[in-house]
Amino acid sequence: MLYVTTRNNLDAFTPQHPLQQPYPSDGGGWKPFGGVGFSAEEIAALRELSFNGVLATVLNRLFDKKLTSWDLDFCIGRYPVRLTPLANRVTVGEPWHNPEWQFSAMSQRLTALLGGCEASGWADMAVRIGVLFGIYGEMMRSGSLKPGEFMDVAVLSGDFQMPMSAWYARQWGLPIGSIVCACNENNGIWNLICHGQFRTDDVSVATCVPRADVVIPRELERLICECGGILEMEDYLGCCETGRTYYPDEATLQALRKGLYVSVVSSNRVGQTVKGVWDSHKYILSGESALVYSGLQDYRAKKGQLRPAVVMTENSPRTDAMLVASALSIAPEQINQYF
Repeated sequence: MLYVTTRNNLDAFTPQHPLQQPYPSDGGGWKPFGGVGFSAEEIAALRELSFNGVLATVLNRLFDKKLTSWDLDFCIGRYPVRLTPLANRVTVGEPWHNPEWQFSAMSQRLTALLGGCEASGWADMAVRIGVLFGIYGEMMRSGSLKPGEFMDVAVLSGDFQMPMSAWYARQWGLPIGSIVCACNENNGIWNLICHGQFRTDDVSVATCVPRADVVIPRELERLICECGGILEMEDYLGCCETGRTYYPDEATLQALRKGLYVSVVSSNRVGQTVKGVWDSHKYILSGESALVYSGLQDYRAKKGQLRPAVVMTENSPRTDAMLVASALSIAPEQINQYF
C-alpha cells in the first residue's frame, strides 16, 4: 500500500510515513493511493472472524502488516468494542471498553502496535475504519444484520474523523446506507450539505458537547478532495485562508450529498435524550452519543427509513458524568454502578 496526500497526488509514500508523521509536511492529510476495496465475498466472510480478527485484517491491508487477532487480544483486550441493541433496530457501538473509558486509548495502543508514534491523522482514522468493519461483522454474527444488508451509521460531526471513516468504509465495500452526521448549533456542515455554502469565518458557540463545537472540521478538506478533486479542494482552502464563504461547484455538491445526511440537534435536547433513553431502555448515553442518537431519530422521522443503524459513541458516560448525572437527577458518582 502506498500513500499520497490530499494536496499532492504525484509523490507516493510507504505506510511508515503516515504512521511516523500523522500529517504530511504539506499540511494536508494522508490517503491511500489506488484502490483498497473489499469484495462482496470478503465482506460476507467477516462474520467468520472475531472482532479483533476483522480489525487486524483491515489494518494489515492498510499498513502492510501481519497482525493476528491474538496480537490485538493482547494489545486491546478480547472485547474492546461492545454493541448494545435498543429498539427499532438501533444499536449503540461502544469502542471505549478500556481502563480510560475512551476510544482514543484503544486507538493509541493500536497505533503503537503498528509502529506509529501518535494516534491522530490517518492512523487514527484507519482504526476507526477497522472498527466499523468489525462492528458489521459482529452484527452479522448476532443476526442483527443479514449478509449483504445495508446499515446506516450515525456519527458526531466534530473534526469529521468519524464521518470520513464511515465514508471510506463505504467506498471500500462495507454495506453502509446513509452516514448520518449530527451537529449542534455549530452547524456549518449542515449549511454546506443542505444549502451549498460553508462560512469559514463563523464563530464557535460553546455547548455541552465540546467535540461538536468546531467551525472548520480538519477532515472536511479530505471529503472535498475526494468528492471534487485537488482543484476544488484548493478553492476551499483559499476560502479558509481568507475567511470567505466556500461554494462548491455543482458536481462536487452532488457528490458531497450522496449518502450523507446532516442533522442539527439543539444542545437543549441532549439532556432530554439522555433521560428519555434511560426511561425507555435503561441505557445511559453520554452527551455526545445523545446528540448522535437524536440526529439519527430526526433522520428516520424525515426519511421514513428503518434500516438497521449504529450509533457510534467514542466515550463512556463516565467521561461525561456531570451532564449525565444532571439529566438523570443523580449524583455523578452513582453513574459508576451502571458499568
